[in-house]
Amino acid sequence: MELERILIVENDVSDRDKMVEAVTSMGHKCLVARDGLDALELLVTNRVDLIISSINLPGMDGLALMSRVLEVMPETAFIMIAGYGRDYSYEKVIGAGAGDFIKKPFTTQEFKNKLKRVLSQRRLEEENRRLLKAQASLNERLATILAMATDLTSELDVDRLFQLIIGKVTEAMAAERTSLYVIDWDNEEIWTKVAEQVEQIRLPLGEGISGRVAKTGETINIPDAWDLPYFNRDFDRRHNFRTRSVLCLPIRNQQGGTIGVIQVINKKGGEIFALEDEALLKSLSAQVGIALENSLLHEELKLSFDSSIRALSATVDARHPLTAGHSQRVTEYALMIGEELNLSEDDLEVLKYAALLHDIGKIGIRDEVLLKNGSFTSEERREMNTHPEKTKKILENFHFPRSLNRVPETAAHHHEKVNGEGYPDGLTGDEMNLGSKILAAADVFDALTSRRDYPKYCNGEKMDCEPMPLERAVNILKKDAGSHFDVDVVEAFLRCLPRALLHYRGNHFPEEYVDQMLRQLAPDRLP
Repeated sequence: MELERILIVENDVSDRDKMVEAVTSMGHKCLVARDGLDALELLVTNRVDLIISSINLPGMDGLALMSRVLEVMPETAFIMIAGYGRDYSYEKVIGAGAGDFIKKPFTTQEFKNKLKRVLSQRRLEEENRRLLKAQASLNERLATILAMATDLTSELDVDRLFQLIIGKVTEAMAAERTSLYVIDWDNEEIWTKVAEQVEQIRLPLGEGISGRVAKTGETINIPDAWDLPYFNRDFDRRHNFRTRSVLCLPIRNQQGGTIGVIQVINKKGGEIFALEDEALLKSLSAQVGIALENSLLHEELKLSFDSSIRALSATVDARHPLTAGHSQRVTEYALMIGEELNLSEDDLEVLKYAALLHDIGKIGIRDEVLLKNGSFTSEERREMNTHPEKTKKILENFHFPRSLNRVPETAAHHHEKVNGEGYPDGLTGDEMNLGSKILAAADVFDALTSRRDYPKYCNGEKMDCEPMPLERAVNILKKDAGSHFDVDVVEAFLRCLPRALLHYRGNHFPEEYVDQMLRQLAPDRLP
C-alpha cells in the first residue's frame, strides 16, 4: 500500500519535532509548516492525505486553515490540536470538519493512537469512494449493455444491424472507429458489410489484427498497432488514417463457436483501452453475438424464402413460353417505381413479393385458355379474368410474415383501374393501395412491350402479336393516366424509364427497340 503523506502545521518546535518523530517512526512521509500561510504554500505543489494542525497559530489559525483546505480538497483528513489554556470543545472542532481532536499536553502513544484511527477511517472512506465509483461505473456499463441488448434484439435486418452495432459500440467504447467482421469458414475469410467511413473489406483468416483474432480466438489489446509485425500499414496510408490503440476480440455464438470479430480503434483522448474497456467490450460482444447469429439465420431464411417465391413465380410464368420472365420484369419495374416514389423498405418488400406472385392464380386457368394462340372468346376472357381472384385465394393460404400480410391484396388488384372499371372488384383509385397501382402500370407496360400469342389493341386498332413500338406503349401509359393508371405512378415510371430500358437492353429488349428513345431521354447513358 502507498504510504500516506502527512503535513504537520505547528509553530512550537518541541511539539513539532515530537510529532514528526512519531509520524516517521510509523513509516509515513512527513512535511512540516510553521503556520497556516506556510501550509497553504506547501499544498500548492504537494499532495497530502492528512493534515495535523495546531489551532493556535500565528496569522491564520488552524480552524481557518482547515476551512480553506476543505473548500478545494474536501477529501483531506484533519487532526486538530488545541494549545494550553484555549477553550475549544470537541464538538466545535469535529463539527468544523476535523477527523479527531488532541488536547495538549499529549503523550506519543496517545498521538499515535489518534493518528492510526484517523488514517484507518480515511482509508475506509477512500475505499468506500472507490467502491462507489466502481459501482457507478458498473451501473453505467450494465445500463449500456441492457440498452444495447434491447436495440439489437429488435433488429433482424443484417445491413441495419451492422450499422446499429457499429454506432452503439463506437459510442460506448469512446472510440474513433469500429469494425465488425463476420467469419466465412468455408472460404477462410472474414468480411464486413460496414466499416465506418471505408469500403467493404475482405481478409483471409490470419491476416492482420482482425484476421488473427478470427483464426486464434485470442483478444488483442495494443497501445499502438504499428508496433505489431503483422499489422499492414497500407490501409492507413491509403486512407490518411493513423491506427494507434486497438482492442479486438472474437464474437461467439451461443454454442461457443466463433462467428465474427469486433474491433475498436483509437480510444478518444489518446489513451489506451483499459481492462475496464476490455471487460465492457466482452460484455457487449456477447449481445452482438446473439443478435448477429439471429440476424444471419434470419437472412438465410429470407434468402430461402425469396428463392422459393422466385422459383414458384418462374414456374407459373413458364407454363406459357411467351410469358417466361414476365413476373420478374414486372417486379423490376415495380421496384423502380416504388423507389422513385420513396416507398419504405417494408413497403418495397410487400411490392416485390406481390409483383412476383401477381399471376400465380393462372395455375387455376385451363391450359386450352391459358395457352390459346389467338384472341379469346368472351367466355374464355371471363375465365382468364378470374386469375386475380384465384391469386388472392392462393396467397391468403400462404403463411406470410406479419410485415408481408398485404401481399395477397396488393397482388390481387393489379387489374383494377383508378376509374373503377377494372376487375375483379371494380375498385377506384381511392380504394386501391399504392402497391396495386404500381403493379397495374408495370404489368401493362411489360405486356405491351413483350411478344404475346394474341394481338394487341390501341385505341380500337388491332395490331399484331409482336412488341408494341416503345413510343406507342409509353403514350398509352400517358393517355390512360387518370383513368386506368394513377397519375403519380405513371410520372414516376416515366422518370425511371431510362433505367428500366437500360436494365433490359440487349437481353429482353433488342438494342434497336430501345436506343431511339434512350437517345431522347438519356443520351449520355448509352454505351
